[in-house]
Amino acid sequence: MRRFTPILFSLVFLAGCPVMQRQDTPVDARRLSEPESGRDYWLYVPSHYDASRSWPLVITLHGTHGWDSSRAQIQEWKYLAEQGGFLVAAPSLDSPQGITPVLRDLWYRDIEADEEAILRLLEHLRAEYNIAEDQVLLTGFSAGGYPLYYTGLRNPDRFDMLIARACNSDIDLFERIELTDEARRMPIVIFWGRDDLKPLRDQSWEAFRYLRERGFVNTSRRQTRGGHIRRPELAWDIWLERLQERDDQQ
Repeated sequence: MRRFTPILFSLVFLAGCPVMQRQDTPVDARRLSEPESGRDYWLYVPSHYDASRSWPLVITLHGTHGWDSSRAQIQEWKYLAEQGGFLVAAPSLDSPQGITPVLRDLWYRDIEADEEAILRLLEHLRAEYNIAEDQVLLTGFSAGGYPLYYTGLRNPDRFDMLIARACNSDIDLFERIELTDEARRMPIVIFWGRDDLKPLRDQSWEAFRYLRERGFVNTSRRQTRGGHIRRPELAWDIWLERLQERDDQQ
């Protein structure tokens, strides 16, 4: 049976990554439009949101079109947001392409446009809600790794932490980013499944190695059980630990 394992994982991946997380939240996620860019995004605000205090925010980036979406991202995160007490936003992106061939110049243009859309969304949400200044997590799944690395590494002042969940990466894309000391200090966690597709395992390793070789001492890696699955729970646990440690130090 073991020799058929790669085929089975490939078929699961090609069929899309199902959302297995709980959906029974007391309020619904909403599909909205960011007014400046016009981009659609999904937003979940906990039922107990209180504007008198500041709240953490997760911005989660979807994978390849047809296999993942902003709607799937909000579905996987919304129960965690309700229970953990944070807002979560999932923008619709153009650049996540982990399978189909793309023209590089057009792809770079899409990534730049996605960066602008993500930053505009962040500023829009700050204007609408009481978002903690130093508590914004940027995370991506699968091909969402491309805009995750590009946006996060270029704007370390906007995000508290980056978490790559079984993410694609691209060395040529990294080479287009001017790495700063502020980016080097930012915590970055890269994790993937032990049985994930080989290109994703290899690219996760490449991203980790590239960053560590360039002085990103706060970049760490983790290999988990299983294949190409979403794992928002692990990302939340990692970030929550950082938030709690910081609270203990204050």
